[in-house]
Amino acid sequence: MGGPDPFRRERTTFNKRTRTLLSKAHELATLAGADVYLVIHHPRATITYNSVQDTNWPPADKELETIYPHLQRLNQTFSNDSSDEVDHEMFLRFCQYCAYRCQLLESMEPQALSQSTDIP
Repeated sequence: MGGPDPFRRERTTFNKRTRTLLSKAHELATLAGADVYLVIHHPRATITYNSVQDTNWPPADKELETIYPHLQRLNQTFSNDSSDEVDHEMFLRFCQYCAYRCQLLESMEPQALSQSTDIP
């Protein structure tokens, strides 16, 4: 009756990417011991994930700089123009984070393998 759904691909992509983001947020909280708060706002839904049981976390945006003096904020876009110092710096921070994350996961692999082989 209704015919083909023109927005099905968009909904499917949104659902898959949301699941991936939630999975990665949970993984970051579990494996790295990070406090993670994720908000995904979309016209169809707003989804939040909080790895901390305390309802007072995260603090208000104004309090973040006082609580976390070394806070680094990353924008969602990175400029291709390397003359833009702010975007270039954010891109470098993002790359450093990814390198750190890879090192962390590589260092955890032997532990996970040894635990799986110890099981009778």
